[in-house]
Amino acid sequence: MKSLAFISFLISGSIAFGQTSKVVVAPKPVVKQAAALPANSDQSVLFSYGGIKVTVGEFLSVYKKNNVGKQIDFSEKSLGDYLKLYENFKLKVAEGKAEKLDTLPALKNELVNYRKQLAKNYLMDKVVLEKMYKEAYNRSLYEVHVQHIMVKIASDAAPKDTAEAYKRIKDLYTKVTTGKEDFSATAKEFSDDPSAKTNGGDIGFITALQAFYPFENAAYSLTKPNEISKPFRTKVGYHIIKLIEKRSTRGQVQVQHILVSVAKAAKEEAVAEGKKRIDNLYAMLKGGKADFDVLAKDSSDDRVSAQNNGKLPWFGSGKMVQEFEDQAFKMKTKGDISEPFRTDYGFHIIKLLDKRLPDSYEKDKDDVRKNVDKDARADNAKEAFINSIKKEYKFTTNKINYEAYKATLDSTLLKSIFKANTVQNKSVLVSIDNKNYTVQDFAKYLESYQRVYRKNVNTSADIAEKAYPNWIDKICNDLAENKLEQKYPEFKTLMSEYADGIILFDITDKNVWSKAVSDTTGLKNYYNAHKEKYQWATRMDAVIFRCANVESAEKVKQMLNNNIAPDSIQKAMNRAETKGGVSFETGKYEKGNNKIIDMCNWVTGIQTVTTEKGIPCVVQVKNMINPSPKMLDEARGYVIADYQEQLETSWMNGLRAKYPIVEDEKVFKSLVK
Repeated sequence: MKSLAFISFLISGSIAFGQTSKVVVAPKPVVKQAAALPANSDQSVLFSYGGIKVTVGEFLSVYKKNNVGKQIDFSEKSLGDYLKLYENFKLKVAEGKAEKLDTLPALKNELVNYRKQLAKNYLMDKVVLEKMYKEAYNRSLYEVHVQHIMVKIASDAAPKDTAEAYKRIKDLYTKVTTGKEDFSATAKEFSDDPSAKTNGGDIGFITALQAFYPFENAAYSLTKPNEISKPFRTKVGYHIIKLIEKRSTRGQVQVQHILVSVAKAAKEEAVAEGKKRIDNLYAMLKGGKADFDVLAKDSSDDRVSAQNNGKLPWFGSGKMVQEFEDQAFKMKTKGDISEPFRTDYGFHIIKLLDKRLPDSYEKDKDDVRKNVDKDARADNAKEAFINSIKKEYKFTTNKINYEAYKATLDSTLLKSIFKANTVQNKSVLVSIDNKNYTVQDFAKYLESYQRVYRKNVNTSADIAEKAYPNWIDKICNDLAENKLEQKYPEFKTLMSEYADGIILFDITDKNVWSKAVSDTTGLKNYYNAHKEKYQWATRMDAVIFRCANVESAEKVKQMLNNNIAPDSIQKAMNRAETKGGVSFETGKYEKGNNKIIDMCNWVTGIQTVTTEKGIPCVVQVKNMINPSPKMLDEARGYVIADYQEQLETSWMNGLRAKYPIVEDEKVFKSLVK
C-alpha cells in the first residue's frame, strides 16, 4: 500500500500534482470561452479537458485544502499557477483511466484497504471520544502512587472460574479494609502479580494511558491516602488498589545516559569493578577530557542507546525504574551531568537534555488523540456508536428465536467442526434498516469464527453466547460503513481523491519516475547532451578523525606523522585499556558537504578543529583536487532528476494535445480577489 502521506502530497499539489521538480507547462495555447452560468456559481464550469468539465466548486475545494492553515491567496498569479497544476493533474488521471489503471486488481485492493482505514474515523461516537480525550488530558496533569493486589482470571474465562476469582478478591478486600491484614503483607502472600512478592504490590507512580482503563479509573477515583478501591476487573483479572499519594505531574524528561552494567545480585568484586569504571568515566567528563556523546557511544553498556550517543526517548513517571526517574527529574539545568548512581541494571551517569510540562489541551490534543485512539478505552466510543446505529436504523432482536436455536447446537461447534450448510432454520434473529438477519446468517458467522470463541468454554451454547453480541455489532458496523458515502459527502470525496492519487502515482511512475531510471540509453544520451551541467568544484581529499578528547587528538596526529594507516590508528586508540574513543571517515569533499571540512584551511597537511559540540577532530588533507567533469555514475542522481523533468515536459505536451483544455476566462476572473 502506498504511503497515505505521499498520496496526500499528490492530491494536495505539494509536489505539483506529480511534477518531479519545477513546474513545466507545455507552451500550447489554451482556448478561452465565455461563461454560460453566473461566474460566481460553484456549478460554473472553470475549464474542460477532452469534454470533461471541472467546476468552480471542485477547483476551489482542492485549492483551499492545499492552503489549509495559511491565509488563502486569491491573487490572479496564485490562482493561475495552481490552475495549471490542477489541469496537469486532471490530464494525467484521465490518461491513467484511459489506460484502464483503475480496473487493475492491485488498485482495487488498495482502495478497499484505504476505505477500511478511513472508515475507522467515522465509526465511533465523536462526542464520547472527545470526552475521553479531555479525561485523559486532565488525568495526565496528575500522577498517582498506588499499590495493588491482583487475582488473575482471563477475560473470557468460564463463569464458574470467574465466580471463584471474584470470591477470592472479595475475601482479600475484606481483610485489608477491616484492618485484619496489612495491604503490603497481603499483596506479598496472595497477589497473582509476581512482582508483589518483593514490592508488596507497590507499582510506583502512574499517570493517564499507562494502565488498563478500568485500573486507571479506579486509581483516579481514590482521593485520600490509604483509601482502598472496591474490587474491579481488567482483562487480566480482578484488582483492588490502595492510594499512597497523589501529586501534580512532573511532566516528561529527556536524557542521555552512560551505563556500566552490573547485575543486581553481582558479587562484591564485580560491583567494585563497575564502580571503578563509572567513576573513571565521570572523572573524564568533569575534567573536560571527554565529550558525553563520544563517551556514551564508545563506553556505555547500553548498546541500543549508545548507537544514538546514549540518548533516550522522552519519558515520564512509571516508564523507568524509580531510581533512574528520580535522578532525571531532580536535575534542573539543561546540560547538567549527574554523579554516578546505581539501579538494578548497574551504574549510570545522566546528562539532562530537556524537560517539559503538559501544555494546554488545545496544544496537546493531537498527541492525546493518538494515544487514546490506540488504547482499548476507545472501544467505549465504538460501543456508543453501535448503540446510536441501533437507534437510528430501528434495530430489534428476537431473543426467543435466539434461545431456541442456541438449544439446538451440538458438539460440532465446540469441536470447531461446525458447518453452516447443515442449518436450514430461517427464523429471524435481528432486524435493522428494514433488513432481516436469520439463524442461517448467524450460523455462517459461527462457522467462520468458531475457533476464535472456543477458549475457556464448556459447551457450544457458551460459544454462541460469546459470538452473538459480536455478530450484532458487526451487522451494525457493516451497515454504517456501507452508508458512509451516502451520509458523509467528504468521505466520498476523500475516496475519489485517493483513487485519483493512486492512478496519478502509477501513471507518473510509468512515464517519468521509473522510466528515467530504467531507460539507460535515454539517460546516457541525456547526460552526453548536457555534460557541461555536471561539474565538480574544487575538492579536498581528506581523512577525518573524531576524538574523545584533546589527548586522543594529539596521539592521532603523532601516529599520522608516523605514516600509520587510519584503520590501524582507530584500532590502537579504541583498545579497552585506552578508552581513546576515535572514529574516522575518508572522502573527497566539496565546500558545504561537511561541517568539519568547512572549518579547515584548504591546504594539504594535518589540522585540528573543534566542532560546535566541543568534539576535537583531526583532519589529514591528502590532496586538493581541481575542478573536473563528473562521470555519469558520479552525477547519476542529478542526471535522473533532470531527465525526469524532460520526460515530464514531453509527456505533458502530448497530453495537452490529446485532451484539449478549454478555460472560461470570465469564470476565472471572478475568482480573483
